[in-house]
Amino acid sequence: MVNRRKSLPPLDTLVFFETALRVGSFSAAASELYVSQAAVSKRVKQLETWLGADLFERGARSLKPTPTGAQLADPVAMTLDYLQGALNQARSPTAACVRIACNSAVSVFWLFERLRSFALSAASCPVETVITDDPRDLLSADNDLAVIYANQIPQGWEGHLLMSEELAPVASPEQAARFYKAPQDTRLLDYRRHAPDWINWDVWLQRETQSALHGLPRTLCQSYSNSIGQALAGEGIALASCSLLKEELALGRLLLLVDAPMTTGKGYFLAWQRSRELRPDIEGLASHLCQS
Repeated sequence: MVNRRKSLPPLDTLVFFETALRVGSFSAAASELYVSQAAVSKRVKQLETWLGADLFERGARSLKPTPTGAQLADPVAMTLDYLQGALNQARSPTAACVRIACNSAVSVFWLFERLRSFALSAASCPVETVITDDPRDLLSADNDLAVIYANQIPQGWEGHLLMSEELAPVASPEQAARFYKAPQDTRLLDYRRHAPDWINWDVWLQRETQSALHGLPRTLCQSYSNSIGQALAGEGIALASCSLLKEELALGRLLLLVDAPMTTGKGYFLAWQRSRELRPDIEGLASHLCQS
């Protein structure tokens, strides 16, 4: 009878050895495996003790395998690949999931509320969200749907305009009253632009040359969403995308400080790849979002 528990080293020591050799350092292996560098060193040392031979040359500037380490490299990697493939085939399949991506502001002020109503509907299905402010990640081939900020649907994609963009300075009722009495004591709540087509205070004020907001001091917030949160708390004036903040404006939690918002010609589109055949669950979520 073969007793593999005694004749083989612990499986995780092989995983740590293969990872360290493949990525070229204990620190990089620690990052990939989500452990400390000391943990990687400990597991490799455990395997070396079991073998009675060193696997890496100590003291070298780069991680270099010894002859024993080089001898084991390919067999260990192929064994782990084979085992991973067999386990993947044996694992019970998971339900299909619709992957939708959007930026942080859209997620906070628009998408999550609608995902809640979708989850409670008869069309409900598993949904995975990807939140990123990098436009390149929104249009990844890994995403089934994406809410994008643009002036038109990108080439190779299809989509539906969810809402046109209208920008306006907004403040809480208390802050608005203070602004009208002493505008010089008010701060603009700003944020960094993560893409060239984002509009912040610099861009808005270049277009609104006669605005009374010129020359006011600024507070740099962590994000667009944070600037809106600070405005709701009465900490200053935020530049609001009115289409994303309909509820806050309708309830009077935020007030417009201009007669009419600025239309930018841009909007928020629900997009999907033209070449991809949409599954019924993807179509169900897309239809729900387009009708919301």
